[in-house]
Amino acid sequence: MNLDDLALQLQNMRKRVALLQRQSEQQKIQEDIELVTDVFKELYLALEEMQVANEDLQRQNEELSNAQQSLIAQRQRYQELFEEVPDAYLVTDPKGVIQEANSAANTLFNISKTFLLGKPIGIFVLEKELIAFYLKLTHLSDRVEVPGWKMQEWEVTLRPRDKIPIMAAVKVVAIRNQQGNLVGLRWLLRDISESKRTQAKLQWAEEAMRQALVKERELSELQSRLLTTASHEFRTPLATIHSSAELLEHYRHLWDDKRQQIHLRRIQTSVMHITQLLNDVLLLSQDETGRLEFNPTPLNLVEFCRDLLEELEQSDRSQHPIAFSSECQCTQANLDAKLLRQILSNLFSNCLKYSPIGSTIKFSVTTANDRAIFQTQDSGIGIPLSDIEHIFEPFHRASNTGNIPGMGLGMSVVKQTVDLHGGEILVESAIGVGTTFTVILPFSTNL
Repeated sequence: MNLDDLALQLQNMRKRVALLQRQSEQQKIQEDIELVTDVFKELYLALEEMQVANEDLQRQNEELSNAQQSLIAQRQRYQELFEEVPDAYLVTDPKGVIQEANSAANTLFNISKTFLLGKPIGIFVLEKELIAFYLKLTHLSDRVEVPGWKMQEWEVTLRPRDKIPIMAAVKVVAIRNQQGNLVGLRWLLRDISESKRTQAKLQWAEEAMRQALVKERELSELQSRLLTTASHEFRTPLATIHSSAELLEHYRHLWDDKRQQIHLRRIQTSVMHITQLLNDVLLLSQDETGRLEFNPTPLNLVEFCRDLLEELEQSDRSQHPIAFSSECQCTQANLDAKLLRQILSNLFSNCLKYSPIGSTIKFSVTTANDRAIFQTQDSGIGIPLSDIEHIFEPFHRASNTGNIPGMGLGMSVVKQTVDLHGGEILVESAIGVGTTFTVILPFSTNL
């Protein structure tokens, strides 16, 4: 029996007593006695029912009190667990507005709980990831009808108050009511910035090791090819030297000066060729092992070029006239003289090697905007279009070089020494017409 039933019964009893009282006034005394007896009986029954109802109410009160105590204990336990979670723990509504937050969340976002509650979690997401974050949040709400949806995980960059952004691992769990409707979300956020940095370092170390192994393998292959190619390339000039030296040894007393000079020039040309090969091999090897240095010093561009041309004309025995021109706003430049000599020597070597005897080689040097511009132009065999993109690769030789000697290292050396200057090299060529190389080197301030 509940309180409403008891109140109704008391009301009915009052009506009954009032009715009996009216009847007692109209009936005889005997009837009054019987009515009074009936009244007491009904009163007794009513008191009995009231006693039972009172006991029921006391029992219900005890059960309600126990339930409240249990709920308080569970709430306290939940709050303790909520606070003891080492990671940031949030409870939000389905739209991501924060309703509860533990101490770890306050620490993560560097903000007190007072200012954290009622704020949308999105305000702590990095701007460039904000759209993607809300798309994921919308996707969570769209999946509310999926019975198997329990937890979603992803990574997001957070922006704590007055601190640098951090990378966080996110776990989101749905909160549903008894009808299965989505009423909230539980969020677990963990700072994984340090682990990401460690992972990045490991990946970098692995990549560096892989590149080192590749570089070591390439260097080993290069050394092997250098030995094979050099041994083959050195044979011809060495054989020429040996042959001319033997002929001079046995027959020079029978030859006139002109014939002796022919063999002496062959020896000198072969020696120059071997010297160029050794210089190229040494410079390429130093570059591959990281020992090639860039040491710019002040030099006079015009004087440097004239001295180099004089050496080249002597080695070429004036078989190719060289037309030199200079238009320099500033003749002084800070360049590495040793590397510049390698660049120009290799370019001229190709001009002389691949041009017909008697054809003119054009060479110019100009300066503009603190840059030195060197240009060589020949009337030689030219470079096929399919080979131009590969001419700076080690050991690559154009398909039309035929039996013309060479290791395929010269242009690779030129490219690497130009790169050390921070410059650039351009090439224009046509088959049977000739080739023009333009080298642009900025004046260095590294003195």
